[in-house]
Amino acid sequence: MDIITGIILFIGGLFSGIINVIVGGGSLISVPLLITSGLPAHLAIGTNRFAMIFNTGVGAIDYHRKVKYEIKLPLFLAIFASTGSYLGAYIVLQIDETILRYIIGILMLIMGGIILYKKKIGLEEKKVKLTNQRYILVAILSFSLGTYGGFYGAGVSTMFTFLFVSFFGKNFIKSAGSTRFIVSILSIVAFLTFLVNMKIDFLFGTILATSFVIGARVGVKLAFKAGNIWIRRLFMFLAVISSIKLFLP
Repeated sequence: MDIITGIILFIGGLFSGIINVIVGGGSLISVPLLITSGLPAHLAIGTNRFAMIFNTGVGAIDYHRKVKYEIKLPLFLAIFASTGSYLGAYIVLQIDETILRYIIGILMLIMGGIILYKKKIGLEEKKVKLTNQRYILVAILSFSLGTYGGFYGAGVSTMFTFLFVSFFGKNFIKSAGSTRFIVSILSIVAFLTFLVNMKIDFLFGTILATSFVIGARVGVKLAFKAGNIWIRRLFMFLAVISSIKLFLP
């Protein structure tokens, strides 16, 4: 790696890390950046998973210091998400992810449309009755999202945020914190799978992880300054951009 490539990777990772802790979708920037820096696709995905541990981990801690989001629910969902993450990380080493990316792209557009249509969603917290049926449904969804998170990962944080906003009535800031907690755990599981298969470049990963940590600290501060309404707008914008990016080859 030359110095210019390292600088570009660091700057791109910084921006990616900021976006990721606010609304998710950072991997839509960092994975292509790793590929254009010279890494093969599978190696880029594995390296990104390694770096993402630090971004989401720092983000989860900083959010909890500020809003004290509940841990039990994210931990419950993380169990299913991590199981799916192991499966997803294994799948990405075996097959092409194109079809799944198209499916996720469509879901992103649907999520953005729902947030646009429901004006108050994510801005005000509301009481939601957590029935057994709801727990079963979100467990299945968490497993599915975890599978995608280990498989490719781009946009998985955005989808978990939507899950907390729509299914549990949380505001965007608390949803962002809970999401970072889950994604940090599934990233560890995916990282270990990629590590066993020697699909991680630690030089690239260390540079990206460093910029991700700085980006996480900055991103959480920006999230609280911006407030829920601006995060809602950014969420809708990212959902559209993410879907377009996922549809592209």
